[in-house]
Amino acid sequence: MNITCPKCETTFSLPDDLYKPGRKSRCSHCGNIFPMPPLADAPQNDEELPPPPTRAKKRAGFFSGKLFKAVCAFAAAVLLVLLGYGGFLIYGALVPGEVQQALTPANPESKPGDGSGGGPGTGRVEDERRIASISLEEIRQFMVENPAGRMMVIQGLAVNASESNKDYVAIEARLLDADNKTLDRAEQLCGAPLSLFQLQSLTVSELKEALNNRISIMTNNTNIPPGGKVPFVVVFPSPPRGTATFEVRVLDVRDSPPAQGG
Repeated sequence: MNITCPKCETTFSLPDDLYKPGRKSRCSHCGNIFPMPPLADAPQNDEELPPPPTRAKKRAGFFSGKLFKAVCAFAAAVLLVLLGYGGFLIYGALVPGEVQQALTPANPESKPGDGSGGGPGTGRVEDERRIASISLEEIRQFMVENPAGRMMVIQGLAVNASESNKDYVAIEARLLDADNKTLDRAEQLCGAPLSLFQLQSLTVSELKEALNNRISIMTNNTNIPPGGKVPFVVVFPSPPRGTATFEVRVLDVRDSPPAQGG
């Protein structure tokens, strides 16, 4: 069921079982609180939630806070230990169906967040530079009927907006309630597109395995040229009740290693 905010005219989609005429709702775009309209006044349901293009900007304050910096520092320390085994060793440890937050570095000698190998204090800046070099486009959300139940799918394109080649773009998708609280989240390496037939017919475990297919990821998500586009798909097999909207952000990306001469 689609509901339109009477103040900013942003349209949101809610599951039919959560639609109650007169129930108070809060617009995640402008913050306006308004009652759900009577059934006769509600627009036809097209089962799509509006992508929130300004969500990342609104949350910029949180991602620049001390708590987020402390979490990044802890995560960098953990990744430093893991990456000691070598980039491809980490990638080889990916279990089908399991999304790893640590990405395969393009250069096995590199360390998490060190970019081109700069000194102390440059890691965070390099991480932000690389992440900012990827833009997300053509994002859409839809529901799919699968033998395992109704699934929510988010798909789009990760675009290399920099002037150098990139490797292993990863994204994070979050499902939010009407109060913008996170109900569920998923991390996914780009580069493993799925057809509608696969989404409708594969089991949950088969879908996870297809989304983490090493051949697809290494073929589509490495050595991405400037302007290159990489597809991504995120599947929520059991979207939580109360989901009102969603957001997608770039989680990580690596610089491609320089071409070997000779």
